[in-house]
Amino acid sequence: MPTETTMYRKEQFMQASQFTRLEKDVLEGLLEDGSNYTMEQAKEQLNQFMNEEAK
Repeated sequence: MPTETTMYRKEQFMQASQFTRLEKDVLEGLLEDGSNYTMEQAKEQLNQFMNEEAK
């Protein structure tokens, strides 16, 4: 079982079944190509974006 320190590429998040299509679309724009992220980092980026006040 992966630990919280396991790093994933952006492409792997796009294939993860735990995210909805909308969440994957948001992550596609937020995560950088070629960078690695923990599951927690990806979820935090997603939460920050979803909770951000519209301008």
